[in-house]
Amino acid sequence: MNLVGQRIGSYVVDRELGSGGAGTVYLCKHQLIDRDVAIKVLHDDQNRDPDQVARFFQEAKAAAEIGHPNIIIIIDFGTLHLEDGDRAYMMMECLDGMSLDKRLRQGGLQLEDITHILAQCCSALTASHAKGIIHRDLKPPNVYLCNRSFDPLFVKVLDFGIAKLTTPDPSVRKTQYGIVIGTPAYMSPEQCEGKGAIDHRTDIYSLGCMLYEMLTGSLPFPGEIGEMLRGHLYETVVPPRERNPSVPPEWEALCLHMMQKEKAARPQSMVEVAQALEDLRGHAAAFQAAAVTRGAIGHSGHTARLVTDDTGHAEVAAQPTLMVDVRSGPHAVRTTDAASRGVATPASPPPQSPPEPPPEPLPPPRLPEPADPAAACTALVTDPRHAAFLATLLVRPPGRWSAVAELCQTSGIAASPMLPPAPLFVTWLDHPYLDPSVCAVVFLSLRDGWSASLLCARRRW
Repeated sequence: MNLVGQRIGSYVVDRELGSGGAGTVYLCKHQLIDRDVAIKVLHDDQNRDPDQVARFFQEAKAAAEIGHPNIIIIIDFGTLHLEDGDRAYMMMECLDGMSLDKRLRQGGLQLEDITHILAQCCSALTASHAKGIIHRDLKPPNVYLCNRSFDPLFVKVLDFGIAKLTTPDPSVRKTQYGIVIGTPAYMSPEQCEGKGAIDHRTDIYSLGCMLYEMLTGSLPFPGEIGEMLRGHLYETVVPPRERNPSVPPEWEALCLHMMQKEKAARPQSMVEVAQALEDLRGHAAAFQAAAVTRGAIGHSGHTARLVTDDTGHAEVAAQPTLMVDVRSGPHAVRTTDAASRGVATPASPPPQSPPEPPPEPLPPPRLPEPADPAAACTALVTDPRHAAFLATLLVRPPGRWSAVAELCQTSGIAASPMLPPAPLFVTWLDHPYLDPSVCAVVFLSLRDGWSASLLCARRRW
C-alpha cells in the first residue's frame, strides 16, 4: 500500500511518516490553507478483519471523546474508497517533536523534566479515566514530546488502539478471557494474567514502569517476553537506587508505590499520583510508614494502604481481615492482630474464661432512600454521590438504551430498592434547544410503561 499523491478530501498525501504493526502514518497537506495533518491507515490484512476495523474506530472515538490538550486531537475518521479496496483511516493533528523513547535514547532526563512529563500524563489519564477509558498500552513510544513555543516538552498521549472502555460499544467484540494484550515491558500483573480484571489502576502500574525507565535508564524486568511476564507477576523489582544511586529516595518511593503488584496497594487514581508529585517527601514518608505497618502486621491479617485527602495529605489506613481457622471447623472465624501474630487459639483444652465476642462490624453507610421511584431515578443523575452513574451513561452514544442495573454495576453504584422493577432502561439525549451544556436523561420501565425524564448539566462533575 502506497498512498503518496492520493487525495483525501481537501488533503493530498505528501509522504510516509512511519509504519507499525497495525497501519501506516502519512503526512498530508491541505491544498488551500497549507495545513499539515497526519493520517493513519490500516494495513490491508487489518482492513479485512471487521474486529480490527471496529477497534480502530474505537480508538478514534475514545481519543476524540476525551478532548484533553495532552491527548492527540482526532480531526476525522472514516473509510477511504480506493480502486483496490476500502481502507479505514484516522486523521490527526501533525506533531512536531519526538517520542519519549527516542528522547531517552539521547540521554537521561533531569528530575524537573520527569516531573513535568509525568504531571501532564497524569492530567491526560485523569480525563481519560473519568470518561471510562483505560489506555492499557502506556509506554514511551506512546508519549510524544512536542516542541511548542510555550513548552519544549509538551506531552501528547497517543495510540488508544487497545484502550478498554468500561462501558464498551457492543458492536466491538470483547477481548477473550486469557488473551494478553499490551506491551510486555510495561504491562501490569493483572494484564499479564490475561483474566480480564483490568481497571484504571493498570495504567498507574504502566506509568510507574515508565518512571522506572526514566529514572534508571533500564526496564524494570528486562529480558525475553516470558521473563518480563514472570517479573511483573512474581518477582520483586530491583529498587531504582540500586541501578542508579543518584535517584533521590522520594522518587524511588513514588516509583515503587506505583508498581505494587496488588492493585489496592498502588495509588488509587492518577489524581493521587499527581498529588504525590507535588509533595514527594510527604508521600515518601507516608509510603515508608505504610511499608513499616505492612511489615509489623503482615502476619495479623491486616492490610495497609495510603489514603490521600483533598489537600494531598497522605496517611496509612489499616483494616483487619477475618480468617477461617480450619482446625476449629469451617464456620469458626477468628480475627488476628499484631499481638497474637496470627496464632489460632487451640480447640482443646477450652480456655479458662470465654473470650469476649468480637464486636459486630458496623454496616456500610447508606444514602437516604428517596421516597418514590421518580426521586430514586432523579438521585441517580443529580446526586453528586452518584456522579459515576451519569459519567458512565454519558460515555455511551445518545439515544442508546442501557439497563439501569447493568449501568449501576459498571459505575459501582448501589441501586436503590425504590427504583421501578426491572427491566428498567435509561438513555440520554441532546438538549432539545441545542444547549451543549445540558442533556435530557430518560428512564423507561418495560414492565408497566412507567417513564421519567429530567434535564441535567452534561459536564456537571
